[in-house]
Amino acid sequence: MEREIEKLESRLAPPPAFPAESRLGAFALPILAKLVFPLSMLAFIGVYWSLLGWALAVGLSVSVLLHEMGHFVTIRHFGFKAELPTFLPGLGAFVRWRGTNVDPSVRAIISLAGPLFGFISGVIAFAVYRATGHHVWVAIAEFAGWLNLLNLVPISIFDGGAAMGALGRQARVAVLISSLILFFFLRDYLFLIVGGGTAYRLTTHDFPERPSPGAGIYFIALAAANGLLAWYCRQHGFSLFAGF
Repeated sequence: MEREIEKLESRLAPPPAFPAESRLGAFALPILAKLVFPLSMLAFIGVYWSLLGWALAVGLSVSVLLHEMGHFVTIRHFGFKAELPTFLPGLGAFVRWRGTNVDPSVRAIISLAGPLFGFISGVIAFAVYRATGHHVWVAIAEFAGWLNLLNLVPISIFDGGAAMGALGRQARVAVLISSLILFFFLRDYLFLIVGGGTAYRLTTHDFPERPSPGAGIYFIALAAANGLLAWYCRQHGFSLFAGF
């Protein structure tokens, strides 16, 4: 009889509000979330260290980090929630953020902040080369320019895809013409890819209701700056090797 009463009481008794497993998960998940950034970056560095050596691995990883922090800082500036970057070894990195009904011009500023900070990282790398004479910094600066020009290709997986959403027809035509002119002078085929993507976006008719002319100027300036950085460092690298 007592056993039956115990069974009945166990059925009627409510389960604990926070089982041990739930408490452990609630404690562990925030810690694991905070570890994603440093652990993924270490893995990212490790992959490139095994392929290119520690100096290039650290330099390239810091350049990617500054690019992503450009997004992170700008997102937080506009009051949206954002997580520190997550690195994907061998691929790149991204910043998770949440925002609803984001104005296309704001989204463009957030997207273009990455190539802006990335360009700054390349300028810093070249300045370090001028101060130290270590040639590895020229390669890092060229990589920064090339990577951030690549990110301006106006398709969805790159920053240029979101930024193009704030550009009207005239601004997109200006980006297309500028890309062709920059290709003519710098002979960097990435400009043809940027131009080709822009030509495609002229046919998609996804023009914003209120285009942002400033975003178009910003886009062209970043393409030119990063392209020139990559070109100058490449030419400088050729001259260094010619001297041996």
